[in-house]
Amino acid sequence: MQWIHHLSSRGGIASRAELTRAGAHPIELTAAVRAGRIVRPRRGTYALADTTGPMLEAARLGARLSCVSAARSYGWWAGFDPRLHLRVSASARSLPELGPDVVVHWKNSGAAREIWRVSPADCLRSVVRCADTETAVAVLDTAVASGSVRLSDLRAWFETEPKWTGFVAERARPGSESGIESIVRQRLTAAGHLVEQQVTVPGVGRVDLRIDGWLFVELDGFAYHSSREAFERDRIRDLAFATQGERRLRFTANQVLREWDAVRDAIRTVLSQEVSRAASAIHPS
Repeated sequence: MQWIHHLSSRGGIASRAELTRAGAHPIELTAAVRAGRIVRPRRGTYALADTTGPMLEAARLGARLSCVSAARSYGWWAGFDPRLHLRVSASARSLPELGPDVVVHWKNSGAAREIWRVSPADCLRSVVRCADTETAVAVLDTAVASGSVRLSDLRAWFETEPKWTGFVAERARPGSESGIESIVRQRLTAAGHLVEQQVTVPGVGRVDLRIDGWLFVELDGFAYHSSREAFERDRIRDLAFATQGERRLRFTANQVLREWDAVRDAIRTVLSQEVSRAASAIHPS
């Protein structure tokens, strides 16, 4: 059944009109619902039976995932806002009472591949308008790093948006494979440091950040050392750094988010120590 493949290709949710165009007959859809292969969360909308979570809730309400909820569905950084963000057509009828865990964006959506979430362009424009600047830039950074969005796309998508949103979008950079890397980049750049990302070190491989041309910084995500193999790889990297005489600091995501002052001070201390040593070598006492 070609229409089942179409339904799967749309994340598991599609409209009756889409499925009809893909070859589904109304009798087939009714039979599939009765057999439990698909469900109908809303009139004119069908979903695979194992579809759950925010996407199904959006379909049930006739809405689309938007803002950070859509970003999360695309696999990008979405910050720490746990609320469900939904976009509803500005001309739609009122929704049922949804509670404080749902944010409704009353705005018409542009064309999108799926009926249950907004397009990448609408998602990122919404994030910049809704989230704090640091989170918004981290979402943009990870979207670019994913390869699904280019910097030229951002320029085009924000060209007709309010100027201040374009200024936020201009701060996006490639290289942040996680939101934590973007946050550290943003904070250190704002402090006046030169920050390079995904720098290749011979014998080590790619390193998350290089600060002021020589201090390497590695950032461990929330699930680092999830296996013995990962632990062993890190020990090999530690040895390679040591044998090459490179200076490196390593921080966890929790340290960045909860103990930033200590992280910042550690970086400043190492940088200043090296400057002092260099000065002493030039002008020995």
